[in-house]
Amino acid sequence: MTLRAFLPLLALAAAMGCQNKDATPSAGTTDPASSAAAPNPAAAAPSGSAAAGPAAAFPVGIPRPASDVAKIINPRGEEPYRGPTAKLKGTVRIKGDPPPSMDLTFPVGKCGEAAATYGKLFRVGLEGAAADVLVAVTGYKGFVPQREEAEKTTLHGCAFARRTMAVAFGQRVEVSNLDQLESYMPYLDGAPKKAVMVAVPRGEAVKLFPMEPGHYMLRDELPKPFLHADVFVLAYATHDVTGLDGQYEISGIPVGDVVVNAFLPTIDKTVEQRITLKEGDNALDLTLEYTASKDGADAKKAGSEAKPGDKKP
Repeated sequence: MTLRAFLPLLALAAAMGCQNKDATPSAGTTDPASSAAAPNPAAAAPSGSAAAGPAAAFPVGIPRPASDVAKIINPRGEEPYRGPTAKLKGTVRIKGDPPPSMDLTFPVGKCGEAAATYGKLFRVGLEGAAADVLVAVTGYKGFVPQREEAEKTTLHGCAFARRTMAVAFGQRVEVSNLDQLESYMPYLDGAPKKAVMVAVPRGEAVKLFPMEPGHYMLRDELPKPFLHADVFVLAYATHDVTGLDGQYEISGIPVGDVVVNAFLPTIDKTVEQRITLKEGDNALDLTLEYTASKDGADAKKAGSEAKPGDKKP
């Protein structure tokens, strides 16, 4: 399954955003009309996320009124879901050929994490564990708001902690620098910016604001072209991104029938599974496939030339 099949999960937010006549799309968003060939966003979207509660029912971390955010993620004004909930966790693995090397060079000495993070087309851990995979749960009934104002990530050794980020619309992105000497100038490509901010060593986090749903790229203003991460701003909060152990965990999901998608942006691959969640803990492992002769060349080129909007609706 390709990105086209995954578009309903990403397009939901942008499609709803068009209902807000006061919203001004940023450079990182696209008119949903241009994605007319994509499947109907409502088909895989959480029916309750296209409904939802009062503006004050969830935290907002961007400089837009909570009422504007609510129009997009919660247009029916429902209260947050308070029924029985489920937790879903598991491991995403990738099978097939090993990831090819990227045609990149990295600074010697100060960028110790860069080669390990960006040197291959995708990151694989032990026993085929797939890192940087966006896992999303949709299709449930009930509005599940985000719990925090910000989605956080770190920089260390010229690398972001993950190459993929999932953000609920209304959250800001916070980037903290864990290095002792090196500084960075992170920015959100596709979002408006009025000033250049510096992430100083062990200093306060830089705050970035995705003002519309869609796909962005997290980059560095300094000469490190390899340093980037895909940022997907979604209209629902039931998602997670895997680390090198391939594990994900999503809690607070309304019980019942749901759709689970796992998406690895660097190779544009998705796997989908329908499951019935019971109250409490649930487990689901997922497997992606990669074939170098079939997927390698195009994915490698796209990965080295990533731009905001390449993988958005």
